[in-house]
Parts: sequence; C-alpha cells; structure tokens
Amino acid sequence: MTARAQFAGPDTCAACHAEEFKEWKQSVHANAYSSEVFQKSWKANGAKPECLACHTTGWEKGKTKFKHAGVSCESCHGPMEETHPAAKMPIPVSADMCRTCHKSTHGEWKISAHGQKNIRCFDCHKVHGHGLRLGGGDALCGSCHATKMKDFAHATHHQEGLTCTTCHFPSSPSGPDAIMGTGAPGHNLSVGPQVCARCHDDGVHKSGQLVELRERYSETQKHMAVAGVKNVFELIEKHKDLEWRLDGARSSAWLVTLLGLLAGLGFGWTAAWLALRKRSRK
Repeated sequence: MTARAQFAGPDTCAACHAEEFKEWKQSVHANAYSSEVFQKSWKANGAKPECLACHTTGWEKGKTKFKHAGVSCESCHGPMEETHPAAKMPIPVSADMCRTCHKSTHGEWKISAHGQKNIRCFDCHKVHGHGLRLGGGDALCGSCHATKMKDFAHATHHQEGLTCTTCHFPSSPSGPDAIMGTGAPGHNLSVGPQVCARCHDDGVHKSGQLVELRERYSETQKHMAVAGVKNVFELIEKHKDLEWRLDGARSSAWLVTLLGLLAGLGFGWTAAWLALRKRSRK
C-alpha cells in the first residue's frame, strides 16, 4: 500500500469506533511493529524495508518510512475517504484479505477441509481483537463438530486430557522468540502418523522415521560393498572375525613386548654376571 496524505491513523477511527479500537489496541496487529520479538528478529536480519509491508501502515516501498506503526484500521480498510462516514469503507468478506501477509497460513488453510468448505479466517478468529471466538479450544471446534466430540477416538483422547488443538495444531509457534502470525503451522488441520507417534511411538508405523532408516540402510549397503559381502549376516560375521583378529593382534603385541622385556632383563643380568666373574679371576 502506497503512503498517501489521507492516512488518518487509528486514533481518528477511535472517535467513532471506540469498541473496535479497544479490541484492536491489545491485538497482535496493533503491536506488529513495536513487538520486542519482531524488532529483535528484524534487526538481526538486516532491518530489511520489505518487512514493514506487513508490520506497518502506509509503508513507502523500498524505504523504512511509514505512516503508522503496526497493522491498523487503514491497513485493511484502506486510507480514510475524505467524505467518510458518508462514503463507506467496507472490505471483502473473504479469507483473501489475510493472504497478503499470512501467505503460508493461507496456503495451509486453502487445502484444508475448512478451506474447501470456505470456513474463513474470521469464522474462527475475531476480526479486530484477533483472539479466537468462544475462547477457542474445544468450545470453538465443538460449535461445528459436536458429533466428533462423542465418537470413540475423540472421546477417549478427551478423557486423557487432550484437546482438539493437541493433535490438529501440534506445532503452533511457541517460546520467547516466536513471532505470532508469521507461520502458525497446522492450519491444514490434518493428523498424520508423526502426530500419533508422539504418544504412541511403539504402537504405530514409524513412517516419520523412514528418511532416517533409508539413510542407515544406504550406509549399511556401502559398508557391505566395501567388505565384499552379500548380506548383513555376512557383514556381522566379518565384523566379529575382524574383532577377534584385532584382539589376537593386541594379545600378540603384549606377548612380544613382555618377551622382549624378559629377554632384555636376562641379557642384562647375564652380562653383569660375566663381568663380575671376570673381575673375580683377576
């Protein structure tokens, strides 16, 4: 969005839209620029100007200049119309509104069951406050998926203290350095074997470890080729044979060293005895 003089700023909007302003003031959008986490990450990556496209309002392309810090009202509704409120400032009721900044999250949502049925971002997220509707969690999911809460798989997990997000959003950003909203992985809502394996590692197919297993297998094949064997059993036997030979060589080395030491002592003692005997004859 190109910076223009008619950017009025959120305080101007607050005069008429006090409730919306109050909700927005504490939101992630309002603090998108001032956030300590963003500032730390932004500066660590060279303070690139293009980052401000999603963290400020009225950013001037290619520069670090902008009209207002954070994602404010006019980031979504556009610069304030001169004749507003006579001129309305609606925005499309579509998830595409969020796509500009939340590309990866929008992409995950697009291929999900929610995306296929057009369950949009703000059907779950509050528009201005950005928190989850109904307090989030099972209350939000259950408002549409009431029957799911009763079937065996979901009911059994619920008895163990698990919630919908435990499995369907297993990798949400966390920690002191997580920039909220940048990735928010899990919006495809799918539950694969890697999720189940976190609790049932011994009871499910370990497909999440296939890459590691393939690498190990490839490495084993290389060792077999070098050793000149046809299967892993021959490789094991050859390994044992080499260990036996190595142990034998070590034992032989100790024996040779000991014999050498004894021979040296014997030679020294003999030489000393002969020298003493020679002196006694004189």
